[in-house]
Amino acid sequence: MKFYKELSKVYDVVFPKDEKTLSFLQKDLKGNSKVLDLACGTGTYSMALALKGHRVDAIDLGEEMIELAKGKGGLYANFVVGDMTKFHEEFPKEKYDLAYCIGNSIVHLKNKERIQEFIKDLYTTLAEGGNLIIQIVNYDRVINQNVTSLPTIDRPEKGVRFVRNYEYKDEEEKVEFKTELIISKNGTEERFLNSVDLIALKKDELVDMFSKAGFKNIEVYGGFLQEEFTVDSFALVIRGSKL
Repeated sequence: MKFYKELSKVYDVVFPKDEKTLSFLQKDLKGNSKVLDLACGTGTYSMALALKGHRVDAIDLGEEMIELAKGKGGLYANFVVGDMTKFHEEFPKEKYDLAYCIGNSIVHLKNKERIQEFIKDLYTTLAEGGNLIIQIVNYDRVINQNVTSLPTIDRPEKGVRFVRNYEYKDEEEKVEFKTELIISKNGTEERFLNSVDLIALKKDELVDMFSKAGFKNIEVYGGFLQEEFTVDSFALVIRGSKL
């Protein structure tokens, strides 16, 4: 799809590496840990973790994204194009110390049952003491406060704007995520539109999914700074351990 092809070209501009995110991901990781990055995009965090000596497997549906990730090099990062829910086909028999799916990616799955199944699969692939981290938008806030947009990501020095709008579909318990990528170059402006339905997954539902999958010590935060989760939090970050 043209939208995602164009987005891949400016992905690192729109979503640059965030040090607090990286710090959260590597919390409690010992040296030479085995890590699984699901929906890795251009591999920003995969590469950062690999450069710290961890062995990282990373998967994303976008061919352009993976090509860019591979171009960043990295001795201990292994990037593949594929469906993140079929990670076990790409990386059979692996056991991970950390698996993570961030960037609001898991809510792209077909339904809540598929999300639950995916989380169970991830539980089985973790080593004892391993952790799963998932980060999504706070859909409790989106629904309860009738949120219709997220702040526009504006990078004027790079000529890039990313507009994000929401429309909640109550009967379907989904949010239509309507995006517009605007790229300005040499005095001209190009606009690329996209729309996708996302599962409006609430905090209690996700916590319950972790619990049903077998996770213990489930932690819930409003962001990667480990701030308290509230109804006003923009994000939902959850971390569970396999003990």
